[in-house]
Amino acid sequence: MFRNTSIKINMMLVLGLFMALLLVAVALGWNGMRVSGNAFDTLYSLTTRQVLPLKEVAASVSNSHYWMERARRIESEDGALADIRQALDQAETALSQADERYALFAGEAGQVGTAQALGQVLERHHALMRQNARNLLPLSSGGSDEPVSQAELEALLAQGGQLLREFTDAAQAHIAQLQTQEVRRQHWAQLAVLVLMIAGLLISVVAWQVMRRRVLRPLGEAGQLLDRVAQGDLTSRVDVRDGNEIGLLMAGLRKMQENLSRMVLQVRRGVEEISHGSKEIALGNTDLSSRTEQQAASLQETAASMEQLASTVQQNADNARQADHLAAGSMDVARRGGQAVSEVIATMTEISSSSAKIAEIVSVIDGIAFQTNILALNAAVEASRAGDQGKGFSVVASEVRTLAQRSAQAAKEIKQLIDDSVNKVNAGSDQVGRAGDTMREIMESVQRVADIMGEISSASQEQSLGIDQINRAVAQMDQVTQQNAALVEQAAAAAGSLEEQASSLAHAVAEFKVSASGAARTQAGAALASARLNGAASRPRPAAPSKPAVAAAAGPRKAARPAATPRLEPGTAPRRPTRTASEDDWESF
Repeated sequence: MFRNTSIKINMMLVLGLFMALLLVAVALGWNGMRVSGNAFDTLYSLTTRQVLPLKEVAASVSNSHYWMERARRIESEDGALADIRQALDQAETALSQADERYALFAGEAGQVGTAQALGQVLERHHALMRQNARNLLPLSSGGSDEPVSQAELEALLAQGGQLLREFTDAAQAHIAQLQTQEVRRQHWAQLAVLVLMIAGLLISVVAWQVMRRRVLRPLGEAGQLLDRVAQGDLTSRVDVRDGNEIGLLMAGLRKMQENLSRMVLQVRRGVEEISHGSKEIALGNTDLSSRTEQQAASLQETAASMEQLASTVQQNADNARQADHLAAGSMDVARRGGQAVSEVIATMTEISSSSAKIAEIVSVIDGIAFQTNILALNAAVEASRAGDQGKGFSVVASEVRTLAQRSAQAAKEIKQLIDDSVNKVNAGSDQVGRAGDTMREIMESVQRVADIMGEISSASQEQSLGIDQINRAVAQMDQVTQQNAALVEQAAAAAGSLEEQASSLAHAVAEFKVSASGAARTQAGAALASARLNGAASRPRPAAPSKPAVAAAAGPRKAARPAATPRLEPGTAPRRPTRTASEDDWESF
């Protein structure tokens, strides 16, 4: 019945039964307390609000008679009026108390039956007692002489006592009935409590048996299973018999055991692969170490070659710089020569202008000489016409003519000389112009040579800076190579540590017991990893490259390596070399 019922429903069922028993107990208790409360209220009303007030009424009536008799004795003994009045006042006070207590009784019992009869008796009794009190006082003090029947008063007292006894007996009988009912009710309450206790005990026993079979026993089995799992035994069988929460727990434990077994098998296979992989890593680190050494030697050779190339480029840069300075000097000389030629051309131009002016002046002089010769000829003609008188004038004219001819001859010669000078000056001007053109061409050629030498100097300087950067890059590559060598050593140590940890992990995993099929799969995985390791070990290593003759110059650089590997600058990370087929062989694991 409870096999497939959930523990929640079972617990709710048990709690519901206990709640039902509790509600029944509470209802019985509530009803018992209600009935007992009503009985107690009735009893309290009878004793405290009815019987006790009637007894107090009787006491007050008796007390009023006592004081009435006392006032009568004082009056018969001719006592003082004040003492009589005092006794009568006490009697009146007792009657008032009797009225008050009767009013309390009448308010609780009601104006029917005994209460009404007793009220009438008390009313008549009080009227007779007050009449007696007035009869004891003198007429001058408000007294009265109306006679009072003592027999009637005694009859009223007897009737009141009878009513009091009847009511008291009825009240006692009612109290006894209430007690009997309460005893019977307590008996039934005890019986109900006993039945409820037995029912609760039976429910507890049944619930305990169900819980022990369906909850505690499976929990114990689950605890034993967990103990076996904690000891490494994963071969235990987990049975799921119930469909409740415990069944779900056992199903979860079974799934946990299966997953843990599968995980242990995977861990075993992984440990085997890690162990063989660490051996491959060790072989790869050895190969990488030899390659790193070869790379370091090649970098040293490259550094030596770059130093020689840097020296040659620096020398070329110095020669280009000197040629640039010489070209700049030649350019300055050519520029000064061009300026001198320009000055000569200007001077020749001025000389040519002056020669033209001189030729013009000589032409003027030649014209004057020609006119003078004509005038002298005319004068000689006129002198020859004059005869002897004109002989002296003729001589003078002849001399003037001679001078004019000589002046004309001289002017002609001067003109020829000036024309020759002008022609020569013009020829010199042409030559100087050609020389100026040649000087300009020389200046242009020198300028082009200076520009080319400047470009050569700048290119040599850039080549020197580039080679310097290459030297720094090679130095950094050398440092990186040294760091790689250190990392290879650390990787070798890490591979050894990894192999030791894999062995420790394999020893730890071996503590778990798994099924035979899982162990077979683990052994197959180990055989596959071993085959891979043997294949990796049988691969040939690459031959070491031949070293050039420049390697001898790398010896001082190798000795000058720093002990600590400095940090690389940002942006100068070395490029990763292109992998060859032999490199991929040992990195493919």
